[in-house]
Amino acid sequence: MIFIENLYQELELWYPLLRLKEEGIETKLVGTGSSDLYSGRNGFPARPETNASSISSRDFDGVIIPGGFAPDYLRRYPAIINLVKEIFQQGKLIGALCHGPSVLISADIIRGKRITGSRAIRDDIVNAGGEYINDYQTVVDGNILTAQGPNDLPAFMKEVIGFFSQTKPRLKNPFPESFLYDDHLEIISLSSVVKGFPTVLLFFDSIASPLSQKVLVDYNRLSGSIHQFGGKFLAISIDSIYVQKEYTQKMGLEYPLYSDVSGDTIRAFGVKGKNNLAEWSVFMIDKNGILRYSENCPSGDIENLPGFKRHLDSLFNF
Repeated sequence: MIFIENLYQELELWYPLLRLKEEGIETKLVGTGSSDLYSGRNGFPARPETNASSISSRDFDGVIIPGGFAPDYLRRYPAIINLVKEIFQQGKLIGALCHGPSVLISADIIRGKRITGSRAIRDDIVNAGGEYINDYQTVVDGNILTAQGPNDLPAFMKEVIGFFSQTKPRLKNPFPESFLYDDHLEIISLSSVVKGFPTVLLFFDSIASPLSQKVLVDYNRLSGSIHQFGGKFLAISIDSIYVQKEYTQKMGLEYPLYSDVSGDTIRAFGVKGKNNLAEWSVFMIDKNGILRYSENCPSGDIENLPGFKRHLDSLFNF
């Protein structure tokens, strides 16, 4: 869905709407209910197909919030704010342009997140606990995508379409079944590894990457704590099991590495990145096999991710 209110920025509404339709992605304009017809900043009209109080977040895969002055109206409506909160909590797409992140501020979902947008709301983003990023056309942090303005639309929509073509499994749903190689060169199902155990699942790109060389051994402490409380910590990459075994022995890793040379599990969890490598990301699965947390982690520092410690405590009922 795309939110609409009076004085919306025309390009930031119509460009995403038409690009999504070109990709065959069904998209609806959703208003606040204040009018049957809204005018853009330059007077171009747009008619909403429904309003926020008449729909459920369960029926949509994400939301895009155009800029202009429309966000100043949108953020005043509880139905709009509730939709944004629910979509964020469900791990679906949250896209915002220019002044659009002001709606995310009202929904209180940017704390600890990397966010960009109009420089006019930089202080608002920082005061709401976000990290304002000025140097990139589009900033991606988990399921939140933000951009500064109309000139950034091509890069922004590339990320949006990429998100929809590689959707991660939904939170509060069973994790997707897939298959891996263990250190005995046997093909095993992921469910056979995690069944009945609270599990923290780490995806990383490759043992050969500088980031892996730097941080993988640091997870020994975290994995030890998780094991102490009856859970599991495991890591997955496309590296062959031979490479993983050699590295585990060399570095003294105290948690298992699993090989996904076919990319089956990487695709199932929606974390396939460049050159078929996994994107650095972390998931939490409870003892009943329900996905409770997911977050991208390009820095490799999973313990400082927004919400990580809180969800970890909840996973083990600390």
